Amino acid sequence: MNVLRPRLIRPLLAAAGLLVFGCASPPEAEKKAAHDAVSLAKAAGADRYAASEFTVMTAAVKKAEAEMTAQAYKEAKASYVRVKDLADNAARAALTGKAAMKAELEKQLGLLVQRWEDLQGKVQAVAKKMKAEQKRLWDADAKTVAAGLGAAKVAVVTDLGEAKQRLAPIGATLDKWEADLAVLTAPVERPPAKGKS
Repeated sequence: MNVLRPRLIRPLLAAAGLLVFGCASPPEAEKKAAHDAVSLAKAAGADRYAASEFTVMTAAVKKAEAEMTAQAYKEAKASYVRVKDLADNAARAALTGKAAMKAELEKQLGLLVQRWEDLQGKVQAVAKKMKAEQKRLWDADAKTVAAGLGAAKVAVVTDLGEAKQRLAPIGATLDKWEADLAVLTAPVERPPAKGKS
């Protein structure tokens, strides 16, 4: 029996060695697919338009890379599959978020343009009542608002973050002028004339 034992042990050890080394290859295909999906998510703007999904995806990438470094290839393979799924979700969420933000900015831009046109008409109607300083301020603000609206129209197509920044101060400027015009157009109350008694 002693003679058979080494004959059985050697093939078992060889088979076990093949299993260990055969299954322990790095998951390069999964890693590449995950990195490609992460690149697409970043290109879609997931960091700006799907921040929570991007954060979860980034944490999963770090976990998968740590597993690769530790040569835990089985876990790394599963992690890279998860990273790919998370990156795909982040890319979809980014596209959805970007579309929603674009629609909101276009709506806001349309409302501000309408308010601006209405305000210009009101200013023309009361221009004679305006003091020289008010006219000077109006002219300066008019140039700023017109430039801001023009830049925002371009930015809505090219860079939504810039469009948002361009639109932010315009609303406050229009509010200020609408309030000033309300004061200018308000009827002046005159005290009743004192009659002779």
